[in-house]
Amino acid sequence: MNIKKRPFFIMSIVITALLTYSCVSHAAKSSGAYWTSFESEDGSDAGVSSGFIAIDAIDARKEDPVKSGIGPFRGSGPSFEDSDVVFEEEPEEQAPERHRDESQFWKEISVSAGETLSAISEKHGLTIKDIMTANELTDQHKLREGQGLYIPLSRDFVLETLSHVRELKEEAIKKRKYTAPVKVTNYVIMNGDTLWKIANAFDLDVNSLFGSNKISETDVLKVGSTIRVPNQDGVFAAVKSGQTVKSLAAEYGIFEEAIRSANELSADAVLTKGREIFLPGVKIMAFVETQKGRKAVVKEKVGAVKGFGWPVVGKISSSFGWRKDPVRGGRDFHTGLDIRAPRGRQVVASSAGKVVHSGWMGGYGKTVVIQHPGGVTTLYGHCSKLLVKAGTNVRRGERIALVGSTGRSTGNHVHFEVRKGGSPTNPLKVLR
Repeated sequence: MNIKKRPFFIMSIVITALLTYSCVSHAAKSSGAYWTSFESEDGSDAGVSSGFIAIDAIDARKEDPVKSGIGPFRGSGPSFEDSDVVFEEEPEEQAPERHRDESQFWKEISVSAGETLSAISEKHGLTIKDIMTANELTDQHKLREGQGLYIPLSRDFVLETLSHVRELKEEAIKKRKYTAPVKVTNYVIMNGDTLWKIANAFDLDVNSLFGSNKISETDVLKVGSTIRVPNQDGVFAAVKSGQTVKSLAAEYGIFEEAIRSANELSADAVLTKGREIFLPGVKIMAFVETQKGRKAVVKEKVGAVKGFGWPVVGKISSSFGWRKDPVRGGRDFHTGLDIRAPRGRQVVASSAGKVVHSGWMGGYGKTVVIQHPGGVTTLYGHCSKLLVKAGTNVRRGERIALVGSTGRSTGNHVHFEVRKGGSPTNPLKVLR
């Protein structure tokens, strides 16, 4: 190489190196990285190749330098004063959110007949206290068949499960407190219609049709006549003298908020005698006077309703009358009798009559309804399979279905109802 040109060559190399260093250094500062030269542990450069290494030190700044293995920094690199390094604002670190996934933290079970909390806790490797805490139980001996329980997958998830249970309860209360305003459809009866068929078409409990119309005979619906069909389950009632929203709520076991929201009543609304009010979620009931005051009951018209046979061989798991709803929670009037039996066991007609419904019926699942003489009907719900068709005449004791758990159900059983003129009757008063 020409000696005269050597200084210019060396100078160009130096300028290029300085520009490269400046650009890389600026990039390092912008990205929050520290740059330093390779050195040996004692600070000398012996045996170490020259060059630079980038270290992301944003997190290291927050840690103990000794534990992190970074620093003190030596060499001819940039200063490491706070003023020399630009750090981007980082969001405050948070513990990873635990998605309440049933498969990760808990599982839901249904209490079997005769099952105790002690047996359940032993089966799942938990203490009785763990399960009681997770489900907010107050008495370990008050379990009922079909009751739902949430079981933590380990003791570490008891509080997670408790939080989930409380959320479910709050949501259930919210749904019972606030309902959509009631809207009514005037439905014109067509040939072949039955109340059960109509109830199923509108996804309603058949009680809501009885409670929204003055229907005395359930087997005759005049073609061309009109019935009222509400947009939600419940009944209409005429306000009596002195009744208020608060007293109606207490008598029918529902929330004041539910009555107000369903009827679009203001907080200071005054009810007038004779005004028709919709009571969401309520079934047909009457009141009888007792020594302790008025008591809600279902009208029991048992005259001429005698000699009905048991529809299935099994044990009663839920009686007729007030109870806590096993699926939704809350106070509910059970208009029938739940008879527990194995899936697939035969269900027979309680008395001779004509099948007026055989098919799906909302929460009842697969259901058979039979019309008997004298305006009496029987209903057989939650079946796994139906063996008769609508329009068929059946004899007492004839097979009509098989036991199942379809619809809104917590286990295999038959929901059996007896009605006279549309009003539910306690089946135990007529079964022989």
